Amino acid sequence: MEKDIEKLKKEIISLIDESTLPVIKEAFYSNPDVEAVMEKLYEQWESNNHAGIPLDYATYEELLLLHKVAKKVVNSPHEELSRSRMRRAMGLPEKTEEKKSGWKRLFKKA
Repeated sequence: MEKDIEKLKKEIISLIDESTLPVIKEAFYSNPDVEAVMEKLYEQWESNNHAGIPLDYATYEELLLLHKVAKKVVNSPHEELSRSRMRRAMGLPEKTEEKKSGWKRLFKKA
């Protein structure tokens, strides 16, 4: 388990923090799930006099979540990351379904 935890932390750091693309970091850190976890981790890190790094305070489940989001962000087209960030900034829901054609929207059953 400890080996898995270290592997997850290294992969998250590699995928996000070592990325040279700002859109990757922005998309990851602005994700609501990531924001919630990171806020908790930073609080724990600060209350422990900045010992280690914030990821050191994550549970295995939190690391799995962060890793899943990191992989999704890295594998997403950059244009979609920008659109997703703008939707969140404007308070719009995340894109959850494929775009419907004009005809499907027009004839959609209520």
